[in-house]
Amino acid sequence: MTVAVQPPRAPVVTFALIAINIVLYLIQVAAGLDWLDPNSDDLVRWGANLAVYSLTDEPWRLLTSMFLHIGLLHLAVNMYMLLSFGAMAERRFGPVRLLLVYLLSGLAGSVVSALWHADPFNQVVAAGASGALMGLTGAYLADWLVASWHNDPHEDVKIGGPLVQTIVINLVIGSAIPGIDNACHVGGLVGGFIVGGAFAMVSPRASRLQSTLAGMLICAGAVAALVAALRIEPSEGLQVLREVHAAEKAERADKELAERKKKERLAAIVEERKRGPRTETDEVAAGTSIALEHRPHSLYLLPDAQRVAVTAGWNAVQVIDLAGRTGGPWIKGPRTQGMMIGCAHPPCFPNNPNALALAPDGRTAYAASMEKDGIGIVDLQTGTMTGALKTGKVPRAVAADRAGQRVYVLNDADNTVVAVDLGTRKIAARSAAFGKNRLDEYHPAGIWLAAQDREVWVLDQSLSRLVVLDAATLAEVADVSITSGYMNGAYFDAARGKAWVVGVDAIDRVDLASKKVETTSHFCQGVWAAPVAIDRSASRLAIAAGGRVLVVSLRTGYIVASYPYDGKPTGLQFAPDGKHLYAIGTEPERLTTLDLAVTAELGAPAGSDDLKLLCSTLD
Repeated sequence: MTVAVQPPRAPVVTFALIAINIVLYLIQVAAGLDWLDPNSDDLVRWGANLAVYSLTDEPWRLLTSMFLHIGLLHLAVNMYMLLSFGAMAERRFGPVRLLLVYLLSGLAGSVVSALWHADPFNQVVAAGASGALMGLTGAYLADWLVASWHNDPHEDVKIGGPLVQTIVINLVIGSAIPGIDNACHVGGLVGGFIVGGAFAMVSPRASRLQSTLAGMLICAGAVAALVAALRIEPSEGLQVLREVHAAEKAERADKELAERKKKERLAAIVEERKRGPRTETDEVAAGTSIALEHRPHSLYLLPDAQRVAVTAGWNAVQVIDLAGRTGGPWIKGPRTQGMMIGCAHPPCFPNNPNALALAPDGRTAYAASMEKDGIGIVDLQTGTMTGALKTGKVPRAVAADRAGQRVYVLNDADNTVVAVDLGTRKIAARSAAFGKNRLDEYHPAGIWLAAQDREVWVLDQSLSRLVVLDAATLAEVADVSITSGYMNGAYFDAARGKAWVVGVDAIDRVDLASKKVETTSHFCQGVWAAPVAIDRSASRLAIAAGGRVLVVSLRTGYIVASYPYDGKPTGLQFAPDGKHLYAIGTEPERLTTLDLAVTAELGAPAGSDDLKLLCSTLD
């Protein structure tokens, strides 16, 4: 049964819908949309119905597209129809039912349009009130049919024929003229007919509560039907659309992340420059130096942070007091006749120390190759070599455990690692040979302890990897492929569970627990093989390049300090407090202390590409 004919009243909802459509159109034009023929990209940005978005994670477009129009002519035609037919329908249905029919049938048209055009090769951008308008005609037709069936009085019993003709004409025109979304028309028409028919079936004798409950049930059923339509088994085309959208969304997220990081990096660069070292002349920035008697190989900061130990040619180790700027006597081991394979600077002997490991007491040091094919045991307090242990051919790296029970030695000529029991002074374990490193081809060497001294990590340049050994048995348990190119060196922080491997192409950050490269930061143009160091906060990299020592922020990838350095640097080391950088080098042989509170002129403004050393960061 239909409701009784209402006395004439102003079509408030119709006027409100027209006003909303017009205001939104004016806002879009003011924002830059073409007022006659807006392009598809602009329409999509404003909320047009596009299947790849509407049927994935942006279903709100099904509603917003109803209030968006494709130019002034499109708006004018639809608003004329809404004014003409909407006013008549509102007098018949009442304002609330008219609004519900308009919205629900409009949504139905949007859903059908999106599903119909779910073709990855024929995407259609749909917008406009046409679906909702066709829904009003469908609802009015249903109401007229129900009224005729019940012989109820209707506003115009002769309206059925012309109404059907209008609907048919609109559908035929929509099919004949390209660019008209007839799927939306059909969806809106059917949706309006069903919703309007359901409302028409509510008895006019029902109480206000009964009518309200019936209306709520009709709306809930309509919404449930629309949701079910969106959740049907996707067609092959729709599945492709969803995959395309997921890829586009991921790409867009990556771009947004990159843009956000770029802005954050620029802000960080400016802040670093503002709070960074003050600019001084090259003479001041060059720091202070202590002359060394012998050619230095490597540099080690002692636990008191007041002294450094330097290994050098002529089989010697020297301890230097940093505060007093004085070097102690050279601690020399036995010299062996004959030159070391691969040595380019004579005199160079098989027992030149090239690496140190400090015992937990900070008094005893173990010097690789201070003894031929072995390590020397050095008392740093008395300045004497107190013993030696044979380990294998040409040791080049050494590490001591924190318990003071074992020393691990990398024998470079053998490509093996041995564990020396310090209690018995005998080899407790020996690894199988790994890698193909050759002495006649210079390569970096390194050995570190991790995982509470349960693992031994070794640098294997020949296969571009880090080898992981079980500390008890020295059996190989894992390896980590390095992507940074020829390796200049590495910094291990067992407490953080991270390692940073610096190559000529990039820096790899390795997670020691998962034994994987977490992230890689690439040098913009690559760097030459050179000494490197990373500070304890893992925020700065020091590297020798082009007659200078550069300090680079690992947060931004930009050079933050530069220091002139004549000669050839052979080792770099940050002070624990991050206030100084120590460098050893030749031509002339010396130890230099660089004050990180100052820098030489960088020669470019903050953020300049001239100061950009890393094209990506580790964050």
